[in-house]
Amino acid sequence: MSAPTSPATIGFPAERIDDEIRKLLEEEGVRFKPQISSPGLNLDSPAYDLETEMEGGIFRLHNPEARYGEFYELEELLVQKGIPFDRTSSMDWNRPPELRVFRPGEPHFDYCFPLDADAYEPVVSVTQIRELLALDDAGEEGASAIRRYLEEEFPAYPPLIDCVMEEAKS
Repeated sequence: MSAPTSPATIGFPAERIDDEIRKLLEEEGVRFKPQISSPGLNLDSPAYDLETEMEGGIFRLHNPEARYGEFYELEELLVQKGIPFDRTSSMDWNRPPELRVFRPGEPHFDYCFPLDADAYEPVVSVTQIRELLALDDAGEEGASAIRRYLEEEFPAYPPLIDCVMEEAKS
């Protein structure tokens, strides 16, 4: 029995693609043009239905049939190497859509955010909203409770392009 699949997209700094990452990308079905003299990243037309692009120093891979809507081995390798990435998984019958964000550092940032199936924005349940509003009724300012909740459940993180710019400065 095969694993369920759903569309997924992952993006990370293109300049961080090394031999190990390249091997995993090739196993996913990405084809690279042979490198003749320049060490630059040249993509050939992708295999199957994979879509690849490079924009602003970010390599993006989209697989319409990613196993469990993830790039498990690639994601684990990127975390191990301290390479920032964003992965978005689309909705499937077996799982809701989500956004995984990894940013290295101390402490590192590794969160999965549930997403709305239509707008692909983070989701807050009605139950959680009611609990926060109850705090307002109990005398605590609702805005403070909501702000604290958002900071805990949906912490801010730098956009991936900022990570690329930071690495370019180094």
